[in-house]
Order: sequence, then C-alpha cells, then structure tokens
Amino acid sequence: MIINHCVEQGIYVVLILSLEKDHRPLRSTTLSSILYVSDSYLKKILRKLVLADIIVSNPGKDGGFQVARSIEEISVYDIYSALEGEKCDLKMSGIGSRIFVYGKEFALGEEKVVSAFERANASFCDELRKLKLSELASKEHYQYGTVDFEARMNELKKIL
Repeated sequence: MIINHCVEQGIYVVLILSLEKDHRPLRSTTLSSILYVSDSYLKKILRKLVLADIIVSNPGKDGGFQVARSIEEISVYDIYSALEGEKCDLKMSGIGSRIFVYGKEFALGEEKVVSAFERANASFCDELRKLKLSELASKEHYQYGTVDFEARMNELKKIL
C-alpha cells in the first residue's frame, strides 16, 4: 500500500506550522518552497486542512497559515482523513466473484481475504489515530515555536 503524497505533505505542513518561530503564520508560497511542490498544488492540501479545522488561514499582508490547535490533539489519522476522506480503504475489487461465477471454488478463500483486509483496515486506522503529531517533534520546539523557516529558505536561496 502506498500512502498518497498529499498525506505525507499534509503531515509536514502541520509540523512546519507548529514549529514556526513564535508561531507566526506562513504563506503558502513559503510552504510550497519548503516542500518543493507547486503553490497551486499545495493550496488544495491547505484548503482541505482548513476545512478539517487542523490549520487556519489568516488573510492580509502579514497573513498566512497557522495550526488551529495543539499538535498534541492532532493525530496522523486526522490529517489522513482530511486529505483522503474518512476511509481506511484497503478494498478488493471483487474480481474473484466474477472469475468463479459458476461455483464455490474460491468463495471460502475470498471470504478469508476480505476478512483479512477488514482487520487490516481497522488496525491501520487505529494506528494512525494513536500517533499524535506531537510525537514527531520536540515539545520545546512546537510549544514555543523555535524554527525560522523563512530565514532558512532565504539562506538556501543564497546558496543556490
């Protein structure tokens, strides 16, 4: 199973915003530069995170995006469900029932596989719910906002 890139990027957006110096808002252009993705693409992710009340958008000259609540309250599942929908989708296509339409040669096997996928779905979602974003960063850094990402990006631009 491959997790969609937007989920991974969503996790890092929220981490970046939680670590930003003094919790200042960051513009989408800064975030897209940090993540090396197009601004238009990232705005779609940001919009979904705003709608899920994970981040907030502050309009204006000094505006940008900020975390809506403590990352101690935000799980990886919150981001996953905001970007992928509330599904932990490991579904089968049902091809077995089309192949073995006249008999029960595969029926028991298919039931076992479907049951295994259902259990895997439940475990997958449970594990994502357990993992809070606060476990991915130092409490001191996310509590006080100690990383100046804009300064880092400006330094990087000078080098390149």
